[in-house]
Amino acid sequence: MGILQKIKIREPAQGDNWEHYLAGVCTLTYIPLKDGFLFTSNRDERRLRAPALPPEVYRVHGKDILFPKDGEAGGTWVASSGSLQLCLLNGAFERHISHPPYRLSRGIVLLDAFGYDHFHDFFEKYSFNGIEPFSMIAIETRKQTRLYELRWDGKHVFFKSLDPSKAAIWSSASLYTADVRLKREAWFLAFREENPFPTQEEVLHFHQFSGEGNKAHDLVMNYETTVQTLSVTSLLYSKEGRKVIHLDLLDGQHHTRALPA
Repeated sequence: MGILQKIKIREPAQGDNWEHYLAGVCTLTYIPLKDGFLFTSNRDERRLRAPALPPEVYRVHGKDILFPKDGEAGGTWVASSGSLQLCLLNGAFERHISHPPYRLSRGIVLLDAFGYDHFHDFFEKYSFNGIEPFSMIAIETRKQTRLYELRWDGKHVFFKSLDPSKAAIWSSASLYTADVRLKREAWFLAFREENPFPTQEEVLHFHQFSGEGNKAHDLVMNYETTVQTLSVTSLLYSKEGRKVIHLDLLDGQHHTRALPA
């Protein structure tokens, strides 16, 4: 089992072509509640990518899995079986240049994780060779809530358990420099101080409107004509309700679905 390390992130050079870097889910928050949690992601992607389908339940590896389906590869960036919630961020520790073809789409890798009894088994047994670098956050909700972080840098897989009683924010190393990620952590901390136990609607508002007016850094981002935030997806898991709200920012559609039992 690897130990997570700090690695210096290359700052973007003037004239960088962002299509060479990985988009995908680029902002994720986890917020513990008194009786559950909120798990919310922003999908930043090439605007010319085929539109994703809104969340529906699909039968995957013999289980009912709820997820929005990618319009090109057929995988996903966020999914729930009811007892396991997963979200994938493109990139591991540092920005990298994409060198396709790869053996498998990372969105399919996420779905493959549901084929294991426990997320730790997926980490130990799955072959990540030939897969583009990514990070995956997992929440297991069986007898107790467990929070995990897995990172694949193209050569090594890193795995660690996180404290499920502590809120967290992740921003993709594929698109955001260390300074920008620190800014986003500060925005998230300020939001948490004002809203220690926020509603799902308040978290969705944070994911749509937080920032400083810089379209390349705000949570809903728009980088020139290349990459922009396409959707926001929020999973609520609590005694009061278990549901997903999916906001398509391109067509303005709002989709709500119950999480699988």
